[in-house]
Amino acid sequence: MNSLIIGTAGHIDHGKTSLIKALNGFDGDSLDAEKERGITINLSFSNIKNGDENISFIDVPGHENLVKTMISGAFSFDLALFVVAADDGIMPQSIEHLIVLSILGVKNIIVAITKCDKVDFSRQNEVLEQTKQELIKHNLNMLNSFFVSIKDNSGIGELKNYFFNLKAKKRNENDVFRYYIDRVFNIKGIGTIVTGSVLGGCVKVGEKILNCELNKEIGVRSIQIHDSNVLVATSSTRAALNLNTSNILGISKGQLLSKKGYFRGFNEIDAIVYADELKHNDVIGFCVGSKQINAKVAILSDEKYKFATFKFPKPMFLMFNEAFVILKNARVIGGGNVLNPINEPMKKPNKISLLLALKDKNFKKAFEILKKAHKNGFGLIGSYQRFALSHEEAISIAKTLSNAFVDEVALNVYDESAKFQIIEFIKFIISKNKYAMFSATSISLKLNWASVALSQLAINELENIGIITKNDGIYTKTGIDISELKAKLTEQIYSILDSENLTPQAPYNIYDSLEIDRASGDNALKILTKQGRVVRLAHNLFITKKHLQTALLNLKQIIKDDGYANVQNVKDKLGLSRKFAIAYLEILDSENDIIKIENNRIFKKNL
Repeated sequence: MNSLIIGTAGHIDHGKTSLIKALNGFDGDSLDAEKERGITINLSFSNIKNGDENISFIDVPGHENLVKTMISGAFSFDLALFVVAADDGIMPQSIEHLIVLSILGVKNIIVAITKCDKVDFSRQNEVLEQTKQELIKHNLNMLNSFFVSIKDNSGIGELKNYFFNLKAKKRNENDVFRYYIDRVFNIKGIGTIVTGSVLGGCVKVGEKILNCELNKEIGVRSIQIHDSNVLVATSSTRAALNLNTSNILGISKGQLLSKKGYFRGFNEIDAIVYADELKHNDVIGFCVGSKQINAKVAILSDEKYKFATFKFPKPMFLMFNEAFVILKNARVIGGGNVLNPINEPMKKPNKISLLLALKDKNFKKAFEILKKAHKNGFGLIGSYQRFALSHEEAISIAKTLSNAFVDEVALNVYDESAKFQIIEFIKFIISKNKYAMFSATSISLKLNWASVALSQLAINELENIGIITKNDGIYTKTGIDISELKAKLTEQIYSILDSENLTPQAPYNIYDSLEIDRASGDNALKILTKQGRVVRLAHNLFITKKHLQTALLNLKQIIKDDGYANVQNVKDKLGLSRKFAIAYLEILDSENDIIKIENNRIFKKNL
């Protein structure tokens, strides 16, 4: 289905709702309060269809006190139907709506001069010319203009036909599903319904989507587009989603629905702002999608461009270049575009340089700034949210950087200095312990910022200059006898387990203390268990055989003294944690003279 979302804009009582009704028969003023007052209070949604062509309408209120509602509707417009009454001409809310459209990047405008039955042709043209001048002033593009009247239906047919000749905007296949909830309700026997406009990507029946604010995945049971059941809803469509939950608690207007793994929430973002009245430390209304929230402003720069940090009381799930509107005292004072949708702690000069690069979509320069700022690497896993780029696009740009290592698997970009940090770390390890054994994986575990691929790069360099040697997949200091080292390692691990009696530490802690990699440690434990010197009690729980025998004797003594042994009395009498008490009791269960009755172990002879 080829779809477009067209939204109305214009001053109160200029005939927006009546024009939509003349086009498709839909009465947007459905509430009693709306009918009584003769104005649209809520957003209303309708459509017209012609074969595979679907035009969705969002009718917004024109009253000055309902500007927030108008803004929430305008976010999903592909283009706007700007309505101006021929008798009134351009009025205050006409201009405010044009400001909002310009801020949100809704640049293409269809002009409808309404109530043409009330004035002569000269006045109609005068109002059209006045409207054109306002569009130019706000950097908006007039696609076409129509003189209409709902009294005699003049111009209505021409306008309707024009809509069907419009081309749907080309969809970006890399777009991720994004959808701001504008209504939520429950229908008995059906469940939770949310409505909104698909801003990007698509959503399909049967798949799971993420409510970002609740961090909860929810299944999509069914989808409707203007009362028609469909299997998929793509961008530029109004869609009602029947969610696979009977509980609407927590689901509310303004929340973002998307796919898991693409958006993280942050309490601070950086943006370019177009608002002369905006001052440092102002508290303003921040409007994005159907969400409206207060934010505190920190002006970063007010020279050629105004850059600002917005601080929110709760995490916001915004993305690069997303438009927003700023309200002050409930009036529109401007807006802007998100440049850095994550909380990026940087010194002010560096941040301004970053924002300048992002403003120009000079991602190579932005990546270079981030590479230098993050000596331990910066990630590309959030490239869609952060730069509106796919992983492939982000990697391609990163590969053009100088003095950089791009880990395509871990999606990290490192400055070359990161490799030298790892080299120095390995040198430190083998200087402290000449018998140290390690691998790229073990180094990556110790330096949690270093990927396995980067660690291997550093290891290769040390191997090439003869400082370390590879033996059976493990690296050691050059000159160390690996067979002797393995035997020594096996005895070291046994000695540590033996010294810790009934409560030995987990193997990975032993490996860390010995500066060895996990594979080498696991091999040593396998040798010890095969020799029968060490017994595995449970996952990551090993004990020497002689201490296990002591533990079993102690448990049997508890049964002699108390008549039974269970988790509680074993913990109390032997001073063990629950984990060890359970492990020893499970070994005790295999003894021929013991039987388990409920949670207690007793001697069979006592039955």
